[in-house]
Amino acid sequence: MQLLDGKSLAARRLPELRARAQALAATRGRVPLLGILGFADASGRVPHVAPKVRAAEACGIDVQVVAVPNGAPLAEALTAMRELGAQPGLDGLFVQFPYPDASWGAEIEALIPAALDVDVMAPSEVERYRRDAEMLPPVTVSAALMLVDDAALTLAGRSGVVVAEPSPFAEMFRVAFERRGVRMAGLLRPADAAQSTVLRESSLVIVAAGEPSVVDARVLAPGAIAIDVGYFNAGARGDIANAETARHLDAIVPVPGGIGPMTISALLERVLLFAQRTTKPNGISTT
Repeated sequence: MQLLDGKSLAARRLPELRARAQALAATRGRVPLLGILGFADASGRVPHVAPKVRAAEACGIDVQVVAVPNGAPLAEALTAMRELGAQPGLDGLFVQFPYPDASWGAEIEALIPAALDVDVMAPSEVERYRRDAEMLPPVTVSAALMLVDDAALTLAGRSGVVVAEPSPFAEMFRVAFERRGVRMAGLLRPADAAQSTVLRESSLVIVAAGEPSVVDARVLAPGAIAIDVGYFNAGARGDIANAETARHLDAIVPVPGGIGPMTISALLERVLLFAQRTTKPNGISTT
């Protein structure tokens, strides 16, 4: 079984990303800039943002973090979103999960300018992704694909399933692998996973449930690739139990150390791509 190490791959990718950031800064006279909207917890800290800021600094990308205070109403979050989206010089805008209230998502995501939407969250960009097979997927999906490609694993011809509650993100995960030649089943709700024959017979299993140990790796088919996307779980516990001892699998993306580091790496690369596309040949930024 291959353990797909996202931390190692992200470290290997960093020098090339840093060189690209430096070239962009030299061309247009300023470094790329990423805006992050996050939501403070009771301690005043914005979860999951610090590693992104550290990685961006190592890459040569500036980050502007706007933290919505703990306990603030939705109206305050929407105002912060509008102000950040209008910030001059931004090359990309990223909204950090989780929301204080899941019901906030639709209104906040509707305010993300399409031109800055590095993670395919704005409704217009989600719809465009459904239509455009050449469009890049959300950065977490890109992270999973890069891990599989780096390990030289074959996707085409496999049967696959995504275990997740229905959402645009989960559907885009399913579509992205379908576009790579996987015969993808419909989304499988976490509550149905334990009894699912589809799960047991699939040769690619992606678990993005946000529920620790909702899938037991021991029940997966021999030779399967298992991708654990559950890195928002408390204590960095994965959605897949017994992952590192499931020797009958071809490969597994573990938690921690798999999707998380590579999602950050994919985010940095996406910011650079957005910065490149808004820089004219003469080095003048169009933003």
